[in-house]
Amino acid sequence: MLERLNWVVIGVSGEVVSVSSPRVRRLNDESIDDSGEFVLYWMTSTRRYHYNAAMDRAIELCQELGKPLLVVECISVRHEWSSERVLTFVVQGMVDNMSIFSDNGITYLPWIENHLDSGDGMLKKLSTKACAVVIDDYPTYLPRWVMERASKSCKVSVEAVDSNGIIPMSYADKAHKTAYSFRKHVQKSLYGALSTIPNENPMSGINSDLAMDMSRFDDIIEELDIKFTPLEWIWRVAEGGSVGKKAMAPLTIDHEVCSVESMRGGYFEAASRLGRFLEKRLQNYSEGRNDADNPAVSGLSPWLHFGHISSFRIVKGVLEKENWTYDSVCVEDTGRGSRSGWWGLSASAESFLDQIITWRELGFNFAHFRRDHNTLDSIPNWAKETLNEHRDDERVSYSFEEIEGAKTSDEVWNSAQRQLLRTGHMHNYLRMLWGKRILEWSPDPETAADWMIRINDRWALDGRDPNSYTGIFWVLGRHDRAWGPERPIFGKIRYMSSANTKRKLKLDGYLSRWAEDAPLPKSLRR
Repeated sequence: MLERLNWVVIGVSGEVVSVSSPRVRRLNDESIDDSGEFVLYWMTSTRRYHYNAAMDRAIELCQELGKPLLVVECISVRHEWSSERVLTFVVQGMVDNMSIFSDNGITYLPWIENHLDSGDGMLKKLSTKACAVVIDDYPTYLPRWVMERASKSCKVSVEAVDSNGIIPMSYADKAHKTAYSFRKHVQKSLYGALSTIPNENPMSGINSDLAMDMSRFDDIIEELDIKFTPLEWIWRVAEGGSVGKKAMAPLTIDHEVCSVESMRGGYFEAASRLGRFLEKRLQNYSEGRNDADNPAVSGLSPWLHFGHISSFRIVKGVLEKENWTYDSVCVEDTGRGSRSGWWGLSASAESFLDQIITWRELGFNFAHFRRDHNTLDSIPNWAKETLNEHRDDERVSYSFEEIEGAKTSDEVWNSAQRQLLRTGHMHNYLRMLWGKRILEWSPDPETAADWMIRINDRWALDGRDPNSYTGIFWVLGRHDRAWGPERPIFGKIRYMSSANTKRKLKLDGYLSRWAEDAPLPKSLRR
């Protein structure tokens, strides 16, 4: 089975491995136009070359049609949570992609949508010259909106391709309500899912030149009156710091949410961080992931969110580190949803795989089937009932501004919020406490959900993500069960407190690092 795993994950030299249909779905009834000039891959969420099922599918179409490939990676600055932090991170990934796609003979163009040029307008124009359009299949926020608009605006075949996780979203026939239920689905589906994993290098074994004739392309964009983002400006944004801030100054985006120098976006940084995690932290993951000062975690959620690295590569790295083959699986336990022991790996490796596959992909599964995945309607009935029964309980209330600005009386919570404001991420365990306390301090559950989404989507680099919404609504009872004893405000919702957290974790160093006297964004200092 190890040979099979290596084949589906790495690809066999000299062979072209086609994308299996579970990852590809048609979005419209338009046909492929074989008289078109190129296949267009409109990249919105899987922002990478490696392990990209959409790239595999686009290249497959190019070979069938004998046409070149045009990859356009786009980002909007018009969406609600557009900020210097988000834009800088994505543009840094674009700079990496320029080099990677060029090295592999693929025509790649980065494009920043501004307030004058709408994304669907450019996509619609380019699609008039395309044989077909391939787009990323992503179940929430802006990429989902772009995908659905593309299905209507393009008059050629549009296919959405799922590169989100190990298990294709189409493998499920429903939204799973619990991690236990979804874990059983993962165990039953893994063997087949391995054959759908995209190539590490989608151009491996392909001898034909898929690059466009740039003189002809120049004629096309002149004919269509399309203007691409100046590369010099992209380089300045990617530099970050004062140079990047000056380049972004004319844009109507959130300038208070500044870029984070320690969190550089892109494939190369993600690959480096993965290497350090596999070498130094994986072996201590199960015991050290909640360490407040130096947690044994990958820290890759922002790069996963923006598609700069794939979970395929991460999982492959873990399995190779552990010398795993499918024969290691406890077959007798398959489909029973066992949290540990099923993979036949070390406790740390199994714990990590449960997070990156079960819990992360549970969010994609739920968002794929439930349009209300980021609303209070998505929590189970028992949670709605118990929250409603305690709606009028007496509580200590803070304003949204006090909570966003980390101005509560809880030093543990304030430290976690300051970490989010300054770095774009938060300690894993404290992220759960963060949400529980917002529920406790908000006027009602609806306000709590709204405030968590507003803060997380604005400040977190991995916000606006199915997995983020999983965490937020887990706070309110989703993917959980009723707990006792029943408490004020929470009712039967699982309770967490800062006092218990301080007893469980060693927080002295953490609290010192994120103390009140460290600088906050200007708008939050008052």
